[in-house]
Amino acid sequence: MNLPKVKTILLAAVFAFGTAVTTLAQQQDPAISEKARQFYDQAGSLITSRKFDQAAAVLLKAIDKEPQYAEAHFRLANVYELIGQVERSPEHRQKVRQHYQKSVELKPGHPPFMAAYGILGQSHLAEGDYEKARTYFEQFLALKPVKAAQVQYAQRMIANCEFALKAKAEPLPFKAVPMSPTVNRFALQYFPALTADQQTLIFTARATADLKSDENLYVSTKKAEDWSEPVPLSDRINTAANEGTCSVSADGRTLVFTSCEGRQNFGKCDLFVSYKVGDEWTEPVNLGNKVNSAAWESQPALTADGRTLFFVSDRRGSYGRRDIWKSQLGEDGYWGVPENLGAGINTAGDDLSPFIHANSRTLYFSSEGHVGMGGFDLFSTEYRNGQWTFPKNLGYPLNNHNDQVSLFVTADGKKGYYAHEEKDGRLFNSQLYEFDVPEQIAVAESSDYLKGRVFDAKTKKPLGSKIEIYNVKSGQREAMVSSDRLSGDYLAVLTEGTEYGLYVNKEGYLFKSLYFNYDGGQHEPVVMDIYLQPLEAGSKDVLKNLFFATGEWALENKSKVELDKLIELLGQNRNLKLEISGHTDDVGKDDANLELSKKRAKSVYDYLLKAGIEARRLTFAGYGETQFAVPNTSDKNRELNRRIEFKVL
Repeated sequence: MNLPKVKTILLAAVFAFGTAVTTLAQQQDPAISEKARQFYDQAGSLITSRKFDQAAAVLLKAIDKEPQYAEAHFRLANVYELIGQVERSPEHRQKVRQHYQKSVELKPGHPPFMAAYGILGQSHLAEGDYEKARTYFEQFLALKPVKAAQVQYAQRMIANCEFALKAKAEPLPFKAVPMSPTVNRFALQYFPALTADQQTLIFTARATADLKSDENLYVSTKKAEDWSEPVPLSDRINTAANEGTCSVSADGRTLVFTSCEGRQNFGKCDLFVSYKVGDEWTEPVNLGNKVNSAAWESQPALTADGRTLFFVSDRRGSYGRRDIWKSQLGEDGYWGVPENLGAGINTAGDDLSPFIHANSRTLYFSSEGHVGMGGFDLFSTEYRNGQWTFPKNLGYPLNNHNDQVSLFVTADGKKGYYAHEEKDGRLFNSQLYEFDVPEQIAVAESSDYLKGRVFDAKTKKPLGSKIEIYNVKSGQREAMVSSDRLSGDYLAVLTEGTEYGLYVNKEGYLFKSLYFNYDGGQHEPVVMDIYLQPLEAGSKDVLKNLFFATGEWALENKSKVELDKLIELLGQNRNLKLEISGHTDDVGKDDANLELSKKRAKSVYDYLLKAGIEARRLTFAGYGETQFAVPNTSDKNRELNRRIEFKVL
């Protein structure tokens, strides 16, 4: 599912100029011997018959006769390029460059040799020799190619060279190191994905370096400072066919992965989903014919809550061959029609390996179409005001002349993981590396997590529940996750810059209301078990997302989310009757506190009546400082005592 590392660059130009050289034979240097010319012409016939090895042998004879035979060097380089398309050996690539180089040295600025300058430029660019590469591309353009695509390509390569030279002059403080040998135990491992708490790592691996060998998913868990021995993720997921390039939700319980030709697919490679229940993964299900098509779909990236999916496809409607697309999970449980991320992200080249950070706002991806260091570079973009910002190259040395793909950045924004790929001759190696993210390319808003278990407050049994995460200022739901129905485990991601209201819901229970202020200041992971009160007489809980100014009883606008959840609860349970009660701390006069608590409770009562809830189902009361939840021994405890409760009557 990874992409080929070796590209044939300017192939159309090579073929076009091969014809030009054939017709040029009549105009060659008269000093070239007749025998050498005969070898040259014989090679032309062999090329037409696609007998490339024989053509190369004959051209070597021509060069042996006439070492300064520029046209023969050019044609031989052309032939080695054609042979190299099949064998892809470094020996052939070196021969290509050697003979193109010789041809332009013998006849510099010779228009029929135009393609040589482009290919030599690409060859030096692929090695990171940006000065030489730029010179050759400039010489290519100086010969005034007539094809617009060739001009645009050369101009883009010059822009890459100039960007790369500047980036190398201003390197980032970047040092990547291999992950533990315990993890890097396979011949090839790539596309890492971690849970938000950084305790579980899932990645793709092959037991051998043969890119045709079986590709499977493996999992490793954090053990103190090291990682456990990776094991196959699940027999339900891994098969004799290829499975890989996965993404996992922040809680590690929703997995989308790629499967090629081993299941009921719509195309060669399709995306499948599996859910973790307890310790087992469910049977994978195809994401359906909206996400998957007759084309190639792969390289998924899930948002933290697992409800938005980015992926790569070469389907119709792409700007290039492979583009990044996005689909959202509907309330009906089905994935929606994908939308292309647009020309700001996708280019005429390939745009690959998206990764959406836990904050759901920062998208990382790999592209060969945006200006960079050559090949595939890593970029980031932010979702602001309904659109993606212009992609930012992540700079040198994270990016260099080699291809960079499959980046993962932790929820807290501090660590990055990626596959470091090397090719030595015909041997290919890929290992997982980690690094501290330089400040210059860090996420604008980092995330932390809230995790624990959900229980029945009465029986203490684990509960499966729905957890909704709201931005209380905007009133928008930003995410929705679930607790595991067997273990009660849950994990939710919270991102800086936002005030959050969390609602834990389950039919037959009062909802649990929680508040987290991440709007500035320091934040850190929170571990919290949650107990839901059964929906029965006497059950009560605190409404933690109701807001009043100090000493006031008028509800602030950001209380609307909480009030609407209360209306929803009453609407779903038509016989439910509630008491709304106000409480204060011990600061101030008793009479004033009693009056304030009553007025605040009445504000909630009035809102519910105005929303259409029948008065017979509601009552309100103010208890002032007569029913403390905790002792008034600290500011934090006093804040807990200033509350509005709802109780089942």
